[in-house]
This record gives sequence, C-alpha cells and structure tokens, in this order.
Amino acid sequence: MLSFTDRSFLLAIILYLLSSLVHLGIGTTIGEGLTQLIIGPISINRPLALSGDSPHYLIVVNSLLEDGDLDLSNNYQQAQQGDWDLGHRFRAVEIDHHSERDRLGREWSTHSPFFPLILSFLTWPVRNTPWVESLCIWATCLVAVFGIYLSGRNLMLSRRWILVLVVATPVWCYARDIWSEAWILAIWMGLLRVRHPVGGAFLSFIGTLIKYPFALVPMTLGAWELWRGDSRRGWILLSSGLLGLVVAIITAQIMFWDVDHFSLFHTNMSSHRSGIHQEFSWPFLGILGLLLSPQNGFLWFFPFLAWGLYEFRRGGALYLPALAYFLVHASYHDWAGGTGFSARYMVPTLPILIHALSRVKPDGRLFRFSLILGGFWGIVGGILPGLVYDRTPWGVVVEVWDKIRL
Repeated sequence: MLSFTDRSFLLAIILYLLSSLVHLGIGTTIGEGLTQLIIGPISINRPLALSGDSPHYLIVVNSLLEDGDLDLSNNYQQAQQGDWDLGHRFRAVEIDHHSERDRLGREWSTHSPFFPLILSFLTWPVRNTPWVESLCIWATCLVAVFGIYLSGRNLMLSRRWILVLVVATPVWCYARDIWSEAWILAIWMGLLRVRHPVGGAFLSFIGTLIKYPFALVPMTLGAWELWRGDSRRGWILLSSGLLGLVVAIITAQIMFWDVDHFSLFHTNMSSHRSGIHQEFSWPFLGILGLLLSPQNGFLWFFPFLAWGLYEFRRGGALYLPALAYFLVHASYHDWAGGTGFSARYMVPTLPILIHALSRVKPDGRLFRFSLILGGFWGIVGGILPGLVYDRTPWGVVVEVWDKIRL
C-alpha cells in the first residue's frame, strides 16, 4: 500500500508531466511543423521551452550534442535561419544572445555550462532532433518531483503540506521548463537527506557548478556542523562548496581567455545580466522586492508564505542556509532576475518555507483565504506559465479580460 507521500509523488508526476503538454498562444507560424491539438487559445503538443533563460540553456545543450563544443556563434546563426537550436518557438526569431564574443568571433554562454552539460548527457539518445528540447523539460519535471518527494521525507511534511508544495507554490511553474531552480531544489533536499560525507560532498559540488550562489548552502551548513562539533562533515561541506566555486572560476577563465576584459565568472553582459550578477548593493531593496514586489515577489501571489517567515528566526541547519541564500540574491543589483513568475531565485527555498509553516500551524479565515489564493496562482502558473510570466496579479487579470473582450 502506497503511503501518502508516495501517492503525492505520483500525483505530482502526473500533474507536472501532463501540464508540460499544454501551451498558450501558439499561432499558425509558431505551430508550423508541430502535431498539435488546438482547443481555443490552448494548444496540446510536445513540451516546448517558453521564455527566459530556458532557450539559452537549450542552445548550449544543442551545441554540445551537435558540435561537441561550447561556441554558440554557429548555433545562434542556425536558429536565426530556422533550426531548433533555441527551441521550436524561437526558430527564425531575433533573440538576445546570452553570450560574450571573444576576439576570434566565438560566442560563449554567460550561463553556467555545467547545467547544460548534465542535460546533454541525458538527451544524448535523441541528439540532432527537436526532441532534445522536450526531453530537457521532462527531465526537469521529474527532478522537481523528486525534490518534492525528498522534501516530504526529509522535513516530515504532512499530507496537507506536501499538497501545498505541489500545487500552491511556483515550483509547478518552474518544473515545466528548462529552469535550474528545480534542480537546485532537488539537490538541496538531497543534501539534507544524505549523511555520508562522499554523497554530501558530491551534491555540494554539483549544486555549486549548476548555480554558483548555491555554494553558500553547503558552506553555511558546514559552518553550522563545525559549531556543533561535527568537524568531519563540517569541513567536507565547506571545502566541497569552495571547490565548486574554484572549478567554476577556472572554467570561466579558460572559456573566456580571448575576451577583452577580466571577470571571475563572466556572467555580466552589457545588454543583459544573468546568473550570479557581479554587481551587488545593500540588500534592503532586494529583501523588500523578493517578498513584496507585485511582479517579482512571493507574497502578492502566495501571501500564505508570510506565516512561515517568522519561524526562520530559529536558525539552525535548516533555516540558516536558506537565509544566506536569500540574502545573497537580495544583494544583487538586479535581484528580480529577469523573466519569471513570482520570486524565481527563491524557488529552491520553498520546501523549507513550507516546513516552517508546518511548525507554525497557522489557521483562521485570513490564512485559509491566503492559501486558496496561493493555490489558484500555483495552478494557473503551472498550467499556463506564459500567462503569469512578467506580470503582476492584476496584470494577469487585465490580460485575460482583454482576451475575453476580443
């Protein structure tokens, strides 16, 4: 007999994978070459990258699979000519290049190359086909669901809170495209689960390579373990996070050897910023923004999470790494992080926020209303992410009303 956690795991797999087939706003031009079922404004077809960083991760995957290199100059050109390097939506479409060009004319992605490298291993059997795009999305869906499964096991979440994490948070939205946030969530939960030093070191190292600020999580956790007296685990976590940063820096210096300026990670561009933004400021505005921004904050879409924030004052091995992760992203000059739904950078911390809520055990009409509101936006964002990307709650309502009037 399956436990509730196992049933929730299966429910999330079904919801997330099925929703990845649902698309909004695919017209005749974009839909050309797709086998699809059209129901009004909705199209049912294979998973497609939507927006944001996703097509720019995908083009690196295709470069690795097709050319065996990280030079994107020919891949952007092929996409402009109608190939699927950036995904089906972006064939023959002018799009910003998330890259830097060196003196030899080569283009190097300003995103971490390690996330696309992992995806390229998974999609190798379908290389040189449009199905690379869909398989990358399905892999992200399954990784997100596995992260939810680990959350239920690690954090001892009840059936109510597992369901909240599945459908009433932006995890669903970010699980159905090529976003690194879902992978970091799963790695973070795995790090809390695995006690063996080798396993902990591996997860710390891989998580840091995928998203450089993740290094703060194992390093903060390692400092906590040292303070508690577990020097072996503490030093392993600290050193593996630091090693991940060193490898990332060395890799960036090798890739960008022929560019005309120095940067530790080479994640800054004149026209676009991505990854770990090397421009920092005082975190006050970022804290307010990540929490209260109508477009890029948590609480306008998911106000029930506010009940769990106060629990973070307890610190410890669970909350301190989440606080460190939050503060470094709040310190970015561009804390909003570009295209997305709600506070994208904070998605990996959601299981811990839900755990905090389970400790507080909130109740009352106001909380129940806030939870219902969060469930509404979680479902809308999960099924129709294109409707909520880069919009406030009111902006979504206006967009729907305009479509109805037409």
